[in-house]
Amino acid sequence: MLTAEIIKSQLGGIQASINFKTLEPFANFAERWFTELVGVPLMEYLQEITTPEAGSDEADLLYLAHSCMSWKCYELAFPHMKFKAGELGLQKVNGQNAVAISKWEYVDSKEANLAMLDLALENFWSAMESIKPAAWTSSTAYAKRQQVFIRSAGELSEQVPTLGRKNRLFEQLLTYIRRAEQNYIRPILTDADYVALKVKWRDPAATWSAEEQMLLDFIRPAVAHMALFEAYPYLPLTLDITGITESRSKDGTLEQVAPSDNNKGTQKRQLYQDGQQFLADLTEYLQATATASLFPAFYQAQLAKVGTQQTDDFTNESLIIL
Repeated sequence: MLTAEIIKSQLGGIQASINFKTLEPFANFAERWFTELVGVPLMEYLQEITTPEAGSDEADLLYLAHSCMSWKCYELAFPHMKFKAGELGLQKVNGQNAVAISKWEYVDSKEANLAMLDLALENFWSAMESIKPAAWTSSTAYAKRQQVFIRSAGELSEQVPTLGRKNRLFEQLLTYIRRAEQNYIRPILTDADYVALKVKWRDPAATWSAEEQMLLDFIRPAVAHMALFEAYPYLPLTLDITGITESRSKDGTLEQVAPSDNNKGTQKRQLYQDGQQFLADLTEYLQATATASLFPAFYQAQLAKVGTQQTDDFTNESLIIL
């Protein structure tokens, strides 16, 4: 779907003479990323738009889709464009009258590329919510996006402006948004009303009364703040095969340092508490649903526990009961 002409028209900093073969592998991965994000039906719909009328909804959607994929392609390719690999190994090539950029300029450019990707995504989702093409609203990707009441970085930043419109941060917080809805919103609404609201939220043709819209307006800020509360112990530290590190930013450069004992202890306690909560939720669900035919082993184990509970028997005991 991406071509050299599309990428160059979207990215003002790309040289007109750059060889598309340099970007093609990253363009392919950008297309796969976007397909996973929006679903196959919408991608097929966009690919069928060949000559859209200027100013039409189709032209707007296609342009924004190209923008998302182009900036994702450039983000992926950017670190690899510093060097040239060949039989002599890695080389850094500077053309005539060219000057190598400094470290801070590279870091600043990389952040600017990610900011443009975030902006392209926000504009794309805004257009999608306004236009709602049938290829999108009938897809599983649409149903997946509608699983939560806060669906994008832009919607999250409306509730907590200090977060900014950062899609990368939103993707990290999505797990905690789901958790906040389950742990805090569902008990308040009750199961029946919560499920009914979710079903209606996933219906693209649903109409909302003023009272229901007001309910959503109360739910979103609560979800946003409680999601951050749930995520807070996890955000400072990164766990990978090299161990536990703490990320810090200095003069625009990201540094990874050994975490403090306090942060490690806080995250360890939070992991245990969350694990215990999830185990309790699992046990509660099994106790409520297990029968002789559904989860029979657990059901029999529960019966055995109940059968072993006996009342105290003081027969033939030399006790005085007052």
